[in-house]
Amino acid sequence: MRSKPELSKVGLIKSYVLPVLIAFLIPGFALWFFEHVQSSYDQKIRKSVISQIQGDQRMTQAQRQNAIKFYKSIVVSRILASNDPKAKPLQDSFASVQTRYAIFRWMKRIALTCLVTGIGALVAAGIGVLFSFRSQSALYWSLRLGWNILRWFALIEVLGQGILAVALSFWVTAFWMEKYFIKLIVVAAILAVCAVALLIAAIFRKLALETEFNGRLLKQEAAPLLWQRVSQMAERLGIASPDSIFVGIDDNFFVTEHPVKVGEEHYGGRTLFVSLSLLKALSRSEADAVLAHELAHFSGEDTIYSKRISPLLGKYIHYLEALHQGGISRPIFHFMFFFWNLYQVSLHKLRRQREFRADRIGSELTSPLDMAQALVKVAAYCRYRQNVQTNLFEKEENVEAMDVFERIEKGFPDFMHACVNGTEFAESGTPHPFDSHPPLVRRLESLGLDSQSVLKSQNTIPALEDSWFSAIEGAAAIEAEQWKAFEESFHQAHQRSLAWRFKPEGEAEIRHVAKYFPEIQFRGAKGLIATMDFEKLLLSGWDSPLFFSAITHCRLEQSLGRHNLVIEYKLEGQNKKQISKVRFKEFKREGANFLESFQHYYGRHLSMKKYHAQRLRPAQQ
Repeated sequence: MRSKPELSKVGLIKSYVLPVLIAFLIPGFALWFFEHVQSSYDQKIRKSVISQIQGDQRMTQAQRQNAIKFYKSIVVSRILASNDPKAKPLQDSFASVQTRYAIFRWMKRIALTCLVTGIGALVAAGIGVLFSFRSQSALYWSLRLGWNILRWFALIEVLGQGILAVALSFWVTAFWMEKYFIKLIVVAAILAVCAVALLIAAIFRKLALETEFNGRLLKQEAAPLLWQRVSQMAERLGIASPDSIFVGIDDNFFVTEHPVKVGEEHYGGRTLFVSLSLLKALSRSEADAVLAHELAHFSGEDTIYSKRISPLLGKYIHYLEALHQGGISRPIFHFMFFFWNLYQVSLHKLRRQREFRADRIGSELTSPLDMAQALVKVAAYCRYRQNVQTNLFEKEENVEAMDVFERIEKGFPDFMHACVNGTEFAESGTPHPFDSHPPLVRRLESLGLDSQSVLKSQNTIPALEDSWFSAIEGAAAIEAEQWKAFEESFHQAHQRSLAWRFKPEGEAEIRHVAKYFPEIQFRGAKGLIATMDFEKLLLSGWDSPLFFSAITHCRLEQSLGRHNLVIEYKLEGQNKKQISKVRFKEFKREGANFLESFQHYYGRHLSMKKYHAQRLRPAQQ
């Protein structure tokens, strides 16, 4: 029974402690290594000089003893590092090793700088994270200052550790093996340059500051009563009404002060999004509770802080992506990702507090029961819609129409009633584009209600005339239009997914896969032709095609300026592996790249293989 806590501790160390320590690995090793090399050189030079003195017959015994005593008392590395003009003559006597010692000194300085910077960033950002739990304002300033600290830390570390990696790639082998490898040094240098370049590109990368979603602008003349109701609640909260209200079929309501893009149009100011599909499931008083909840995010300045924090989080993500792609900068990525997770804990806590506050205000402007019933219905609808879409997307057959809207409309009332006797409500959360909401049960309890009584109550779908849906001019047409666009997009995504899932078996599946992975040809030197389709590759010089199912391993190889795709494969009935090399840069096709096409087509085969293996696994268990 003690195994779980022990595993938990191991998981904690692997997820949080080790990633931070890895960032100190290269500078820590470099500091020790160059100190060790410098010390070894000091001893070797002292031994050599003393040996020369002992063999110098021109010196008297007294001179010899004084000279030996002198060189035993000095350290060459300290002499060469001295700025004292009196040390200049002695420094000149060691001119042949000055460059090496200068390298050792600078590498130690760079390593020490990396270590001190890392410890400083760890302490400063850690204090900032603790401070961020106090309030939204504290979170914003903590993230703003912490981001700048971590950004400069990352840049210093990547530059410093890149230099150290190049130096180590030479000196480790040169010192311990008395030889060096040009390729190793070049690879280290390329990785270091790429890591720095990616990081600099991330610094200057522009962020998309707009929030983009599908919807229709709801003008006041198209829904005067709804606009009036929203304005009345905004006035009671002491805030201005939203500048824009949009309606759509997403399964949520939300507010934002980010600039938004809907279709080809751009909008600013305060935006409220209302779900037409959910309006039909909510009575007017229940919908009012949800609308009041969303307006409460304006009154609590939640949207203002979201607008301020989002660019910082966006820049942080770009930085993490650059560090992750940089190879040599991967240890710094883990360090930065550690603090990203800590900030997420703080964000999560404050977001939950914001949601509880908004729920309370929604219940005050309507009633606790209206707020609770609205939460239950929204949670049920989100869960049911997710189930319907997941089940449809996982279908293995090619269907002409998905009928998502029709299935949800017909099945949702029965689903909601069935949930009363099950655990669906208790386990449901509420999706949201910006916030991670608290569990449904916690939200009901925070309203001062008995969660089980609310969850077990018989909620009904109101008649359309009793919902705000009927108060919106052309609501049915808008909803139908948006569902049609959604279902077309959903159907196309399912079709593409099947092309990656089918083995294929039978003519219908073969035609479907070939539609997305048609046969293509590339022309090479001396009239060679490479033909590729969803299951095989054939070069005109080969006796037979190479089926992807026979491939065991692929790699890229560069030799004497030639770039080869090396394919290892094993034919059926044979135990011995065979190898084919393709000079992929020689094959051309307008609008296509051979290597990218091979990765795409062979990638489909690997994806299909993995998918079917996962399907078999539950059955085998």
